[in-house]
Amino acid sequence: MRIKDSVVLITGASEGLGAACAHEFRRRGARLVLTARNAENLERVGAGEDCVIAGDITVDRHREQLIAAGLGRFGRIDILINNAAHGLYAPGSSSPPELVRAMFELNYMAAVDLTARVAPGMRERGTGAIVNISSIAGRMTLPWFTHYSASKAALEAFTRGLRMELGPHGVHVMSVAPGYLKTNFQDHVSGGTPPASIRGGRRFATTAERCAGDIARGVEAGKRSVVSPGVAGWALLAMNRALPGLTEAILARLNGKLDKQ
Repeated sequence: MRIKDSVVLITGASEGLGAACAHEFRRRGARLVLTARNAENLERVGAGEDCVIAGDITVDRHREQLIAAGLGRFGRIDILINNAAHGLYAPGSSSPPELVRAMFELNYMAAVDLTARVAPGMRERGTGAIVNISSIAGRMTLPWFTHYSASKAALEAFTRGLRMELGPHGVHVMSVAPGYLKTNFQDHVSGGTPPASIRGGRRFATTAERCAGDIARGVEAGKRSVVSPGVAGWALLAMNRALPGLTEAILARLNGKLDKQ
């Protein structure tokens, strides 16, 4: 799909991958609709004729206002990037239900609602793209991140269904599975603290800018799925598919070590 002159809505755009996507898609000639809760950071990311609407996308009224503002400014939304998310470091068997529900509202339900609001226009025009930012954790469960993995697995299933539903109508649907990114994601989890060994794994992380470039190229090429970083990410997922028992044993052993930290 052509990015130049397209209208792109990006959630969670005030920092990290969302901000990197804003810069990358703007560089490629897109017009942007940006949202996030942090109004000050969002204003710094926005530029030129961008439509910048600060607010909480878990609130129905804000989602309504966001779409209305984008349509009012540009007349259409061509690409939706469902990026906003947060994590929860807590055991799956004893996570506070209210934190799990709040995470699903952001990581999954907000994306479902925004998609429902923009998809009819895309179908009518016979073109458009929906990009759901999932995670490596959405394709293989991380035991110290069980409910986050579950929320992203739900987003993966939603993406596959959308692709079959909307693809015949000219709408491109793409899943993105980043691994560790050099962002402040771990500082914004809703509960728990990432274990030292997991935080230390960030030395193997890629940058948000590189991932944003992978996303933009994926949109232009019409890819079904993007994994970033590609080689390491696909290798890990291939091992999980080929040897799921071994992968689970390794992760369980690592999780046992984390419990002792």
